[in-house]
Amino acid sequence: MEKQSIALANLLKQKYEIINYTPPYFLKKLPLLGKFYFSNILKKILLNRKSPTYIITCGKRMAGISIFIKSKLNDKIKTIHIQNPGVSIKHFDLLIIPEHDQVTGSNIIQTKGALNFFDYSELENKYEYLRQNNEKTILLMVGGKNKRYTPQSIDYLDLSMKVISTIKNTNGKLLLSVSRRTPQKAIRILDKLFSKSLNNYEILYTSKNNPYPDILKSIDYGIVTSDSVNMISEIATTPIPVFIYKFPKESGKILDFLDDLESLGIIKILDNKLFTYKKTKLNTNKDTALKINKFLGI
Repeated sequence: MEKQSIALANLLKQKYEIINYTPPYFLKKLPLLGKFYFSNILKKILLNRKSPTYIITCGKRMAGISIFIKSKLNDKIKTIHIQNPGVSIKHFDLLIIPEHDQVTGSNIIQTKGALNFFDYSELENKYEYLRQNNEKTILLMVGGKNKRYTPQSIDYLDLSMKVISTIKNTNGKLLLSVSRRTPQKAIRILDKLFSKSLNNYEILYTSKNNPYPDILKSIDYGIVTSDSVNMISEIATTPIPVFIYKFPKESGKILDFLDDLESLGIIKILDNKLFTYKKTKLNTNKDTALKINKFLGI
């Protein structure tokens, strides 16, 4: 959510400040209570200083904070909320919502996927040393628990078997990147099986000197688990062929999102082999910037 907020601030070409604030439980569940909420912390941060031009919030849990700030500053600021807030859109000046959520309105800008916090053309090519003998290099990006399901050990086992078969067919080197939602037990399963079954394999630890997103400059193919719209959207903006592992079988709005990207030639579904295809890049940031500028009259 922070990355998407930063991406939006950059699209607005505004200097920004990141404010880390955890709303109380009741405000996460009932955002409309933001009208009656009072926070000394937020008052000190926002209300006793020059008002910013925009307040950007992201995710349903932060919708109440946006409503709180708007109720205090009124027309002094414009509130922009990313993702479906789960309450009436009239409480926000502008909403940025993925089109697969199927929410429309006069103050809503729909996006195809998530906003991207980096520009591929500006990434540094500093991980070329990870390549070996001119072999193809494949990045596997693994997510984990989300609102729709909680993957079990068997799901990570199935993923590893599918990827091992794919890598052997490609005769390439595998780089594993996990997210904060990937359980430690799952990481151990993946790391053990990949180390045992593949000749060229390396896990990319994110605790120090996180290689992402610069690592994207040094890979030939990307494999991404289907649980994260963010991860898929990010790599979909690059020229890298990206293959999706459905984890588990998706349904509903996420399936609609994947089907849409596949029909547009942006992604392919993983099926034991990797290949180059005529990829259409996702241009969410550029398209969204044009719509925002028109809406705000910039």
